[in-house]
Amino acid sequence: MGEFVAASAFQTEDTAAVLAAVGGFAAAHSWPAVPVEDAEPATADEVRVFPATNGWTVVLWPSHFTEVAAAEHMSRALSVLVGTARIYDGDYWTHSLLRDGVTLDRFASMPDYFTDDVDEVARLSAEYAGRPEVIADATGSPVEQLAPYLVRVGEDEDSDDDVEPAGVKAFPDDEFELDSPWVFVDFWRRFGPRYPEDLSACAARLRLAPGWLDKLPTGDPEL
Repeated sequence: MGEFVAASAFQTEDTAAVLAAVGGFAAAHSWPAVPVEDAEPATADEVRVFPATNGWTVVLWPSHFTEVAAAEHMSRALSVLVGTARIYDGDYWTHSLLRDGVTLDRFASMPDYFTDDVDEVARLSAEYAGRPEVIADATGSPVEQLAPYLVRVGEDEDSDDDVEPAGVKAFPDDEFELDSPWVFVDFWRRFGPRYPEDLSACAARLRLAPGWLDKLPTGDPEL
C-alpha cells in the first residue's frame, strides 16, 4: 500500500489557537479529541500540531484523514489563510487554498485518477486545474514561482492536455521531481509553509476517538 498523507498549514504563529481549533472541529461533530502526553506512544489516530515556522503553523492529520472539511472549519474559526495538501496512495497529490472557510483554489495532479469517463475527466480537470495567480495574490508570492508545480502527471495518451514527464523538477533546488506527490513540500516552500523535517518535534498532539474515519465529515470527496 502506498503512502497516505494529509497536512494543513495555517498562516498564523498562534500554535495554541490552531490546537484549540482542531479540538473545536472534532467537538463540533460530536467526536472527541483528547490531548496526548509527551511520554505516550504515537498511534494512527493522532493529530500533530508543529511549532510555527516562517509565519505558518503546520498540522499533520492521521494518514487516511480527508483534511478539507477540517481546513474549512478551522480557517473560519481562526480567520486565517490555509493551505492544505494530501497524498493519495503514493500516487498523486491535491492542494486547496482557503480563507475564512471559503475555498479559493484547488488542484490535483491526477484529476482522472478515479474515472475514465471523458466528460467527468474534463470536469475534474477544470475544477482542479489550480490557479497560480490566485495563490500568488493570496500569499504575496511571485506567480512564476508557483505555476510550474500545478501540472498534471502520469500517462494520458488520449488527451491533448500537457502531462508532465517523469524526472523533471520545477526548479533545480527542489527536493522532489514533479511526478512525485511529495513535490507539494517544495510547492509549499515557495509561498511560505515548511513541512516538518522532524515529525517527532511537534508542539502538541491530539488523539481522535476510535471510529473517526466513518464519523467526521470529509469535505471535497471527489479526489
